[in-house]
Amino acid sequence: MDITHNLTIKASPEAIYNAVATKNGITGWWSKDCTVGETEGKKSLLKFNKEGTIVEMGFRTLTLIPNKKVVWECTENGNPAWLGTKIVTEISAAEGGSKVVFSHADFDEKWKGQDPFEMTKGGWKHFVSSLVAYCEEGVGQPW
Repeated sequence: MDITHNLTIKASPEAIYNAVATKNGITGWWSKDCTVGETEGKKSLLKFNKEGTIVEMGFRTLTLIPNKKVVWECTENGNPAWLGTKIVTEISAAEGGSKVVFSHADFDEKWKGQDPFEMTKGGWKHFVSSLVAYCEEGVGQPW
């Protein structure tokens, strides 16, 4: 199962790539407190303050194709549905900006309709909007 958002973003492929592949980018729209593995094979750790509790998410960078594709694999998360899933961003130039396919992919079917998966869908609505705002206006809504 995948959660997929097909987007048109009024920004260059390079700007979107930097938003999803670098610490400066990630802190602008997703996590204010993070370390980001900016080369393939490196680990990333994102921290979120959720009502006074620090929640950590760990990832491994699998694929970096500049201005085209970024793939992260989830290696650590308090939400068991995330473990082993992939966050995939595919970018292509389009008139007036870029086409972006942003997917959180490879959820086990057993999570269908369950809170861990449904909460993830809701969370991505916020963060995908934050990504678009960050890429287009320079200001996102990271946690």
